[in-house]
This record gives sequence, C-alpha cells and structure tokens, in this order.
Amino acid sequence: MFSGFITSFCATPSTMLTILDLSSNLLAGTLPDCWGRFQSLVILNLAKNNLSGSIPKSFATLQEIESINLNSNNFSGTLPAWVGHNLRQLMVLRLEANKFNGNIPTSLCNLLFLQVLDLSKNNISGRIPVCLSGIIALSNTTFSRQTMVYPIHDVGLTDPDPIQSFNDKAMLEWKGQNQEYEENLGFMTIIDLSCNQLIGEIPKSISILAALAGLNLSRNNLTGFIPYNIGHMKMLESLDLSRNHLYGRMPASFSNLTFLSYMDLSFNNLSGKIPQSTQIQTFDASAYKGNTGLCGPPLPNHCPGDAVSPNGRVDKNSVEEDGDEDELITIGFYITLGFGFCVGFWSVCGTLIIKSSWRRAYFQFFNNMNDCICVTLVVLMARMKRRFQVQD
Repeated sequence: MFSGFITSFCATPSTMLTILDLSSNLLAGTLPDCWGRFQSLVILNLAKNNLSGSIPKSFATLQEIESINLNSNNFSGTLPAWVGHNLRQLMVLRLEANKFNGNIPTSLCNLLFLQVLDLSKNNISGRIPVCLSGIIALSNTTFSRQTMVYPIHDVGLTDPDPIQSFNDKAMLEWKGQNQEYEENLGFMTIIDLSCNQLIGEIPKSISILAALAGLNLSRNNLTGFIPYNIGHMKMLESLDLSRNHLYGRMPASFSNLTFLSYMDLSFNNLSGKIPQSTQIQTFDASAYKGNTGLCGPPLPNHCPGDAVSPNGRVDKNSVEEDGDEDELITIGFYITLGFGFCVGFWSVCGTLIIKSSWRRAYFQFFNNMNDCICVTLVVLMARMKRRFQVQD
C-alpha cells in the first residue's frame, strides 16, 4: 500500500503509460499538474485515497482517456468545463464522494460515448442539464458496446503480444446496493447524481435516454412532475427518485417500463392512483412511502371510487373498467364535444339568418305547428266536456 504525496510522479520517464491504477492507497495532497507527459493514458484510477485540491488543468491533454475514477477522495472546486470539450473519448466518469461544488457543466453533453456518469455525494447545485439527452451512448439502444479489457505490453520487449490484460472495474450503486463490475462495466449505462443540492424539474428530455439502465436522482431538491413520457426509457432497470419534492401523479407510461426491477419514489409529494401494471404492483409498499396522496395497490389505502370486495381488497375488474373510462374521457373529448356543438348550432342559425326564404319557411312551419296543436287541444277539451255531461 502506497502512502504520502505523488509530486514525484512528474519525474516518471515513460510517456507511453496507458493505465494508471493507484486506487485504495493512502496517497495524500494535491495532484501534480504534469499530466501533459502522459497523453497516451487510457485508464486513470485514483479512487479511495486522501487526495485533495482541484482537478489539474493538464488533465485536458488526456485526449485518449476512456475512464477517470477519482471517487472517495477530498477533491474540491467546480467541475471543469474542459472535461466535455477535450476528453471526447471518455466512457466512464466517476467523481462521487468528493467535495465538488457549482453547477454541472453543459459541456458534459459533448461526451457522446459516456456510459457511466457518477457525480453523487458532492455539493453540486443548479439544474440538471437538458442536453444530457444528446449523449449517444445513453440514447441509442443500438450503440456498440464492448468489455473494458485492455492489453498490457512490456515496454522493454519487441514482442507485440501483450503479457497480460487489465480489466477496468468500478464499484457502482446499482438497484440500491453497491456492486463491483469488471468485465461487464463496458455494458453498464448509469447516471447517478444523488446526494447533491440539485434544484428545478427533471428535464422532460431525459426520457430520450432509451439506452439508460440506471437513473439515480435521489436526495436532492428537485421539484415538479415526473416526466410524463418516462415510459420511453425502455431499458431502465433501476430508478431512484426518492427524497425530493416531486409532486403530481405518477405518469401512466410507468407501465411501459417492463425491465424495471428496482424503484424508489419514497418521500416525495406524489398523489393519485398508482398506475396499473404487472411490473409496478410487484414493488414493495416502501417504494412509495412518504407520499400521503398516493393510493391503490400495492398500498393498503384505497383510491376514492374503487370497489372494495368483502375481504377488504380492491376489485381489480372495477379498477380496470374505471381506468378504461378515464382513458376515453380526455381533454380532447371535451374539445371535440364543444367544437361539434358550435358547428351544429351555427350551421342552423347561420342558414336562417342568411337565407330569407328558409327563414320564412322555418317560422311558417312553427306557426302552423302551433295552430295545429291549439286546434287539437280545443277539440279534445270539447269532447271531454260532452262525455262528462252525458254521464251526469
């Protein structure tokens, strides 16, 4: 296990270094600003040390780098914008459990190959960038992915064959638990922004990330509605939006998340009926805890209007019928109804106003009808009088 400072790192003679893994040591101090010497670097792992300070500007020269892991240190300062401008090959960016602050730079949206973005457990504030939907690796389900296994060559040998291989690995929070990934890391697609100070709404455009498997936005100060089209995220397996200030109904499109196996929406201000689907009802009631306005299975409290069977359970058939009726009666139905009434009303009245011959015929018809009714009533009254007189 290494300890102390790494300022002497700049004296390293080799500039052909491709993999540097100094994780899980006792290294301390700030990083030296000499990374321009190592422009062939592909993997950089300095996780789980006591390193501090800001990210050196010379990191911007690492244009071949694919994975940066600085988690569980004491790095501070803002996230540099040049990460998205210069490190275009980046696939894994892990900066969790540090002391970074400020906003998430929109330049991160330029990292088209980014598959794992973990900025959790920092002091990051501001809004979630809308442009994250432009990351191809997270939005395109046909994007080519591969294992993050890299050959290691002996610099002193002329043999082109590698002497061994290196597997990039990462400990990721997945479905509420920490799990280590090695060979499969290249197939993971995760955004974890949990435990920060993010504000504002969840961008509606986030639903474009159809290839995203894990989304964790828990323990922030997010407000507003859950995006109505969240069901477009077909590959989503893990979703954690707990401990925010989200409100409104759960979108009906939740029922389209057929791969979803972990979900936590607890401690928000959600309300209304939980959407009916085989997947959603399998989650434990604790996934909805702290949302006093939510009702329906799997929660014990019933929604207003639900038919309850003698054993205290909600009648599923009545719930489905009510759901079907709700789907049919939409705002479009009322708009169509009002439009049809206006068209029919003015079709009749407009014609009578414009064409005088129709107007005369229309009123003549009602006059004749009135006369006919009056005569009929008089005749009936006379007959009834005569009958009563005969009986007397």
